[in-house]
Amino acid sequence: MKILTTSVAAAVLLCGASIASSQTADTAAAPAAPACELHIFPTLEGQAQTTTMLSGFGIIGAVADAAANKDRNVSEAEYLKEALGPRLQIESLKSLDVVQELRLPASQIVYETPIADRNITTKATNRLSSSTASCYFELIITQNLYQKKAIYGRSLNNRFIFKDFRDGKSAAKLVKGRGGNGLSQFPPKTTDETEAAETDLREAFAKNFKEFAAGVGGAKKS
Repeated sequence: MKILTTSVAAAVLLCGASIASSQTADTAAAPAAPACELHIFPTLEGQAQTTTMLSGFGIIGAVADAAANKDRNVSEAEYLKEALGPRLQIESLKSLDVVQELRLPASQIVYETPIADRNITTKATNRLSSSTASCYFELIITQNLYQKKAIYGRSLNNRFIFKDFRDGKSAAKLVKGRGGNGLSQFPPKTTDETEAAETDLREAFAKNFKEFAAGVGGAKKS
């Protein structure tokens, strides 16, 4: 049996104490999770609308315009649902400091499963998650719309709702707003342009959120 000398034993004890001290310091240095929560609900929607000069000639022109572009609108709406679906909306928002843009206190961000029922997403004043945090916010994306107009060109439009449940409120006012920015690459004309077109789309989505956030961030709503 090997017996440690006094000096070796002391060194081992000191090493162990050093490791324990380091672990304790690391634990103490770990920041506490924010007390506030921001729950974000992406949308399942994807809409497309192409209009020409016909829409400037009253109801008859608008009806004719819609009929002429029906197939295109359906096709582009389906593509929009894929190119800017919930996962990609989340990726776009993760490129920003969402909490700072909304001028909220430090908050843990929770990305939620989309809710298909518009009566819930656009009208409900209660919390849409089971969280009971006293400092709680919700951001809901309620519209994802691609437009192409004869005069103004192509753009992405999004609508958002912000709800502030600070102080443990069970109901909050729905603060609604929108953002709209032009598109230069979407939709792609060829498969070689797909990546650039979808990047263009997600960048426009981020800009739309920033426009919305600039108008509603931080202020308590009754």
